[in-house]
Amino acid sequence: MKNCDTNHLAKWGILFGGTLSLLICFQTFSFAQSLSRVQYANKDIFLSGINVAWVNFAGDLGPNPPSLNQFRIEFQTVRDNGGNALRLWLHTNGSETPEYNSNGYVTGPGPVAIQNLKQILALAHQYDVGLILCLWSFDMLRTTELDSVQLYANKMMLTDTSYTMAYVRNALMPMVDSVKDSPAIIAWEVCNEPNGMTTGLNYNSADPTVSTFDVERFTNLIAGGIHRADPSALVTTGPGSFQTLTDVNPTASAIKSQLKTISSMSPLQLHQITAGFNVAHRLNLTDQQMLDYLMKVAAIPDSNDYRDDRLVAAGGDTLGKLDFYCVHYYNYGSTALSPFTHQFAYWGLTKPTVVAEFYMQTTDGMQDGNLFPTLHQNGYAGALVWSWTDFPNTPNNMTNAASDTWAALRSLWSNYQQDVMVFGATWPTISIANLQNNSSYPDSTRITVTAAVIDTGATMSSVDFFSSDSSLGKVAAPTDTVADTLYYSLVWNNIPPGTYTFSALATNSLGQQDSSTGVQVSVGKPPMTRLSVRQAIFQGTGITLKTDPTASGGYYLDIAGQSGSITWQFVNHDTAGSYLISFGYNLHYDTPKWQYIYVNGTPVDTLDFDGATNSWQEKTIAVNLVQDTNSVQMQLSWGWMYLDYLGVPTDVVTAIAANNEIPDVYSLSQNYPNPFNPTTILSYQLPKSSLVTLKIYDVLGREVETLVNTRESAGKYSVTFDASRFASGVYFYNLRAGSFVKTGKMLLLK
Repeated sequence: MKNCDTNHLAKWGILFGGTLSLLICFQTFSFAQSLSRVQYANKDIFLSGINVAWVNFAGDLGPNPPSLNQFRIEFQTVRDNGGNALRLWLHTNGSETPEYNSNGYVTGPGPVAIQNLKQILALAHQYDVGLILCLWSFDMLRTTELDSVQLYANKMMLTDTSYTMAYVRNALMPMVDSVKDSPAIIAWEVCNEPNGMTTGLNYNSADPTVSTFDVERFTNLIAGGIHRADPSALVTTGPGSFQTLTDVNPTASAIKSQLKTISSMSPLQLHQITAGFNVAHRLNLTDQQMLDYLMKVAAIPDSNDYRDDRLVAAGGDTLGKLDFYCVHYYNYGSTALSPFTHQFAYWGLTKPTVVAEFYMQTTDGMQDGNLFPTLHQNGYAGALVWSWTDFPNTPNNMTNAASDTWAALRSLWSNYQQDVMVFGATWPTISIANLQNNSSYPDSTRITVTAAVIDTGATMSSVDFFSSDSSLGKVAAPTDTVADTLYYSLVWNNIPPGTYTFSALATNSLGQQDSSTGVQVSVGKPPMTRLSVRQAIFQGTGITLKTDPTASGGYYLDIAGQSGSITWQFVNHDTAGSYLISFGYNLHYDTPKWQYIYVNGTPVDTLDFDGATNSWQEKTIAVNLVQDTNSVQMQLSWGWMYLDYLGVPTDVVTAIAANNEIPDVYSLSQNYPNPFNPTTILSYQLPKSSLVTLKIYDVLGREVETLVNTRESAGKYSVTFDASRFASGVYFYNLRAGSFVKTGKMLLLK
């Protein structure tokens, strides 16, 4: 048998809390894979796709159910554009999963972690995309995200074998074993950018660090645990650059040249690099701090910290080797570590290497449309752009990063289909053909919904139509055919006024299915209440409150700049669901203007404010509102316009009798959204008149703000906390009302 080290297995038996009466030796499966491909679904594949990163930061495995609709949108979008892979972060920093005991040892994966992971993987398989599952990130040691208890537990896991093995035994191996049969798993990734928490290379000087040896030991034991739970699994890790992945060390003159290049950057170039670094790593470094960091790390010799012999020497597990590498690249003043200007062979590596993070922007003088094919031609094993989460924040390409990514994936599919095709191209693709998203239909007597279907690999069986979650019916035969596109139509009569999300599901003769993206349509416009800009929180350069008798309520915001946001908070007294909202605006400067719209912290639209100049107009869209407190925010993209009001349905903001009942108990809800930037809403309820204080504390226990300090009547209350002037990190909110005391934790991420 291979890798049968009895002393080592005895060590594992002791760590697992039992005596080895039966010796079982494991053998990992080895594949004769090309260095320019990764083994997936028994094929050598060039991985092409994006980073999901996360839908809920550190929370996709619990404690709440996963946001499957958002995952569906991302998986389907990648698949429909020819991509085959996405990278998903799991525990990330340990704030939500796994479970720890009071001594800092991991005791389980989390109450719903395995259940959530199974649901996400099943959805990925439905859309024929694979996932790289990244367990941890350098965020494990971020003081701005974690309290001292969590930081202690994480550092012990990284530095103490007994703590590491508690995680491996109680959380990791049960997870891997439970999902090992999923065809949607490409690989498990040990850690995202561990160099970011390694002494000398750490991103934030205020954060604790661990040694390179600690990282190697941790990587070895995690990889060994995965290979034992699933001998066929692939394991990788994600260094932040080739600096910690190659032994091809630049000469002294090359280092000197690199330092000279970095130190001679223009202020604008340095500022752009700082902005990009902060976005990718959720930091808030100044330009000078960025320059100091670049100069520091540029002088550190290169070393492949993840070479087989170094991992085994650190952790002692002969199964704890990596199957391929995932490396990241962001240009920080030099191309010395660029995969775009160096062939894969340059680095002297013996394992396939996926470039698993890079911005979709002009890079090293190369247009973004050439990034994917260049990595393919340079001999790398895959390309995953950063990221669905941060497409709107991509430096120098905020508006087009997403569309450029989809175009690049389609081009790769067209030109290198055999290299990126995993399961074949037999699935149908379907879209709603005749309804525009966020459109309005005043006539509620009749609507025709038409779906366009293309399926070149099989015969179509049927199309099911849906309105929100309700079935409208099944159509078996197309009403029209144009070239290879089939059109299916369904008529809905006598529609109750409201907002609906229309979608369709195509099924072919092989049983393969595809769901269309939902199209939100308002049927009959409900009575609306205008929330004045005087009721909004606004911040940014050049935003001024002004008066005008022709504006709603006589006030408007003059937005004479491109940086800032305007946020309204209100309570939805109706049920959760899709509702129309509208914006009153005036294109005083010129037309059109694009602005980003967020609802409850989630981007929902890039809204085109068009029309004639110098007249008040209204733009209406459909959005999802939760019951109780909501926030609607406009983040400026093009700026430079007048803004009058936010219109919301009157039924939403008008209380009904059932919601005016006096609460039975005191309560303090979790802030929403969380994490947040820069505002969040704190809600509480009082069963009787009470003296109320609501205060904010930092992670050191220092009071930083008092939000409420007064006597209040029985009822429900919501308060907005604006953290614009505070640094990223963990904060606590404490409510005292009568004898009731409760504290909650929230995370500010800038």
